[in-house]
Amino acid sequence: MEYPIFEVPYLGGSLLIAAIAIVHVFIAHFSVGAGCLIAVAEWRAIRAGDESMRQQLRKYAWIILLGPYVLGTVTGVGIWFTIALVGPRAVSLLIHQFVWDWAIEWVFFIVEGVAIYIYVFYWDRMAPKAHNRVGWIFAIFSIATLLVINAIVSFMLTPGDWQPFAAGALNYKAIFNPTYIPSALSRILICLALAGAGAVALLAFDTKMPDEIKRKLSSLAYKFMLPAALCIPLGIWTFAELSDRAQIFLTGGAAPMQLFLGFGMAGLMTLLVATIVAMIRKNAIPSPMGATLLCLLAFISFGAMEFVREGSRKPYVIEGFMYSTGVTPQTAHRVDTQANITQTRSSGILSVSGWPLIEWNGQGKPTPLQRGRAVYRSACLGCHSVDGYNAVRPLVKGWSDVTVNHLLDNMDEIKPSMPPFPGTERDKHDLVIYLKSLSAVEK
Repeated sequence: MEYPIFEVPYLGGSLLIAAIAIVHVFIAHFSVGAGCLIAVAEWRAIRAGDESMRQQLRKYAWIILLGPYVLGTVTGVGIWFTIALVGPRAVSLLIHQFVWDWAIEWVFFIVEGVAIYIYVFYWDRMAPKAHNRVGWIFAIFSIATLLVINAIVSFMLTPGDWQPFAAGALNYKAIFNPTYIPSALSRILICLALAGAGAVALLAFDTKMPDEIKRKLSSLAYKFMLPAALCIPLGIWTFAELSDRAQIFLTGGAAPMQLFLGFGMAGLMTLLVATIVAMIRKNAIPSPMGATLLCLLAFISFGAMEFVREGSRKPYVIEGFMYSTGVTPQTAHRVDTQANITQTRSSGILSVSGWPLIEWNGQGKPTPLQRGRAVYRSACLGCHSVDGYNAVRPLVKGWSDVTVNHLLDNMDEIKPSMPPFPGTERDKHDLVIYLKSLSAVEK
């Protein structure tokens, strides 16, 4: 609460994060898998003495390595920039908890950057075997980076026995949290599958590559895609480690979650069936349309599963420890003396903010309407916009004061994906006035 408020009109902060995150995660996972694919392909070409294939791979190094790597880096910075604006307290906790892990990740990232530069720009300046070793360095350190980031992402969903700010050796409880292993394995398999689908698409659209090389590379690409079938038992493992609340979301408690889970599973199953059919047809080279559909299936399946993972965490941004509002539950009062819900319900949600949220002219005291907007910005803005995505204006249109009050008093029970109201009775009273004013104003 000691940070400034970042308001994104219409889109809302959560949708802005999602838009950037989906692009980044898709590209970054493809980049990791592509590093593995091209390293294996070059190794096979060297072993077979196939210099023609090596030269074809050189062309693809620019497309499937350097391009995605640069785009993934840029969008990755974009993610952290936006989440630091929308959820600064959560980011602050993650930085403090995983500071040395971030340092290790940056070392890995620097090695990746050097390796990809040498691999792409020194293709003909190195002996083939030495060059291939550089490719393996890039692939291995890309996976290592993924494993570090996965520790932080999976921790937010399942902290397990973690104790806030446990440092030193005790940090292993945060790193190796209950879903770390199944999610890490799943992400590696997804990386390989995305790289395989992307390679098949590139082969389908390349009209100049000899058919023999296409068949060899497409065969390898399909082999990279098939292990994604293991994501199903790994997903069951992950589900078993989720909180009871999250499990209920996925088994009937939240229709959007079930819908996206269905999309993800259907996309994955269709992708696997298409891969098996292609392999039975003996290295079939797909048409451009078929390859495009294959990539679309991979994107839908992966994107839907990412949505489910993020949605399963609601109403928390860090499961069990911090709500999406940045306020912590009563159980965290000993480690959070700035914005614990016990404190915010006693002194008011606005009192714990180090930044002026009330917009008024400075003459006299702010009106209840002005205070109500400030309460909205502090307690609701993280998930809701006034108009646009997840908008509150159409939500409260036609509601009575009694209805709005009832929602604020029981919103974590009426809609379990929402946190409890964190303010005082005065905060609630002023927020009701502001929400009611929205339905009275014509756009």
